[in-house]
Amino acid sequence: VALLLKKADPKHNRYTIELTVDDKTVEKKDRTINEPLQFLTSKAKQPYEIVVNDVKKDQIAGYLSVPKVLNGR
Repeated sequence: VALLLKKADPKHNRYTIELTVDDKTVEKKDRTINEPLQFLTSKAKQPYEIVVNDVKKDQIAGYLSVPKVLNGR
């Protein structure tokens, strides 16, 4: 999983990132804070989730939530 911050707007709490997972790149444009971004990897049955809590001029801060159960039944 790789993230690249393309644009940050701290005044309106918006950001644009480029998300690379399993050699596939997707751009998520004009997202707001506390909006969950879900994505799947090739090995996971449940989606991973990225949540951004803070937007500054050249950086964003948040967390990556990894599913506890990686293998399904």
